[in-house]
Amino acid sequence: MMKTAVVLFAPGFEESEALTVVDILRRGAVDAKAVSVGDPDVTGAHGITLRADCTLDDLTTLPDLIVLPGGYAAVEALRQHPRVRTLLCEAAAADRCLAALCAAPVVLSDAGLLENRRFTAYPTVAATISAGHFCAESVVCDGKLVTGMGPAAVYAFSYALLEQLGADRAAVESRMVYSHSFDPSRAVPLPNALPAADAETRQERIAVLMAEGFEEGETMTIVDLLRRLGFCCDTFYFGAPLVRGMHGMMLYGDRPFGADVSAYDVVVLPGGRPGGENLRRNPDVTALLRTMNDMPGKYLAAMCSGTTVLAAAEVIAGKRMTGYTGYAEKLPGALFSETVAVKDQNLITSQGPATPYPFALLIAETLGANTAWLRARTLYPQVGGIG
Repeated sequence: MMKTAVVLFAPGFEESEALTVVDILRRGAVDAKAVSVGDPDVTGAHGITLRADCTLDDLTTLPDLIVLPGGYAAVEALRQHPRVRTLLCEAAAADRCLAALCAAPVVLSDAGLLENRRFTAYPTVAATISAGHFCAESVVCDGKLVTGMGPAAVYAFSYALLEQLGADRAAVESRMVYSHSFDPSRAVPLPNALPAADAETRQERIAVLMAEGFEEGETMTIVDLLRRLGFCCDTFYFGAPLVRGMHGMMLYGDRPFGADVSAYDVVVLPGGRPGGENLRRNPDVTALLRTMNDMPGKYLAAMCSGTTVLAAAEVIAGKRMTGYTGYAEKLPGALFSETVAVKDQNLITSQGPATPYPFALLIAETLGANTAWLRARTLYPQVGGIG
């Protein structure tokens, strides 16, 4: 039987965490539902709005796994919701898997579920938890309890959940080219203190094209990270604003696609084979890329299958770039590189679904942003982040 999972969404959820968990669980053939604890439409900490599969009131049976993503406002909402604690205690009593990431382990602590258990959590939150035994590790598994330290640990955390449910963790990791972005042997210890957030409002504007069939976790992690850094990063939809991703998640775009996209400094083409195909078949997208390619100071950024859209627009000849594994033949005329993220002239490219961190960071650094504080606060070095 297919295993079932519930990922709880509350206003202020961390988009890069919550959406990536659902994305990866579904890749592993887990029946994972995005469940809102309130209204069906729920907005995250960085302005991304999801339409949930159902609400907490709709749940009638216990799933095999319950996941609590981070986000300070969301975690506070989960702590205050009476049904959440009851659900967690019922699941624990029924020997179901429980998982919490970043700030969310405090919800498990409130419910008395960390007593005598090993766990990890975001460092500033871990300091407030007196129960259990904190471990300064990116992911900690203690029986059927799985906890993750912070935003950049979401991939390893989600793969651990697949393993808990008996899914093929290694196959999903490989398809997402996780090892291209993260090398645990390069992980560094936690610093004594994390730097303060240092985002400045930036003048550069970034447009992310969100066609039907886009990669949800990949795309929204890019938007999340760029918005944290102070960029105006807008998502553009084609048709209705509520767009279905490759793994069935429904997310709202910010603006309808139109001629004004060329006024942005960067246009981003995310992955997702169906989404990439929809972009390739759209003559207005091809025309936009050709126009921006000829405009000084503009950048064309693509990752995974989005790189083939650049090829279709014939803007890659003689430029060094990368793409998904085995894509060298799909990018004719380019100088294909195995580097995880590449900038050459006006092109910025990256590889597979687990590479949005190095991709988004390279975009930001190309535009002159200081990313050191964001790397530190997302704990990217602590999970062996590459690039």
